[in-house]
Amino acid sequence: MAARWTSGRVRPGEQSIVRLTELVRRQIGDFSRSDWSLPLTDFAVCLGMKLARTPLAADTAWASKFDESVALYGGLWLLIHGSFTGMRRLFAFVLDLYGENGKLGFELGDGFGYRARGAVSVDDGKLCLAGQAVMHPQQVWPIYLILNGVQIYRAVVLDGLLLSWCRDIGHTPTALRAICWRLAPHASNSLAARERFETVAAHIVAENQAGRMQVHLPKWLATEIFEMPLIPVRGALRVPMEQSLAVEEMTLSLVEPPSGRRRQVLRVLHELFRPVLASA
Repeated sequence: MAARWTSGRVRPGEQSIVRLTELVRRQIGDFSRSDWSLPLTDFAVCLGMKLARTPLAADTAWASKFDESVALYGGLWLLIHGSFTGMRRLFAFVLDLYGENGKLGFELGDGFGYRARGAVSVDDGKLCLAGQAVMHPQQVWPIYLILNGVQIYRAVVLDGLLLSWCRDIGHTPTALRAICWRLAPHASNSLAARERFETVAAHIVAENQAGRMQVHLPKWLATEIFEMPLIPVRGALRVPMEQSLAVEEMTLSLVEPPSGRRRQVLRVLHELFRPVLASA
């Protein structure tokens, strides 16, 4: 009978459960009839046993998705968006997408004291970043990014929407076009990644103060950022994939000519940041 129970072909009847409970209680005084309904891990604890955890298929799938996401998106990026106040001015930030302890995270900074940190989820070819931005302890606000992703090879350009609220008196909700350009690959050494992040953030300050960022970036980039695609009927802001600038490394190499727009911006940015990245 016991062999049939362990095989799962037959479940013990009520009378058998009562007799089994009495047998177990001889060794474990506080064991009761209800303990049979406990989850397996709790039941093992009740019996004083340590249950060896075996990897589930879901665990393996999750680990594979995490590794794939780090390979596609992990690294150092330059994020560019317009002004929350409506001024036609470009703002640049260093964005680090990193994998740590099986999770994707991000940090965003501009070198002037602005910092944002949070979590990243990847689903259906989209990256969703959610976190909090801080300028000083008394000024904290939420920040969200929804970016068009890639499918197979390492991403080099990402774009989408930055959602937050204005720093006006009413904290007006707002959405802006954001475009991210890859500056460097993912760094497995967290200390090296931290030093690189801070170095690039400081360099952004120097580039902005010297006016080089605004001067060297092509004029079409400002148009892409300031002129948000609008659906006339619904009045919705969106960045459709067919109008997106998001592109992966292989596609850029095979499809876009050397004079292509995305390659043009990547060359400018890599030239601006090459000295500091080489030293970091």
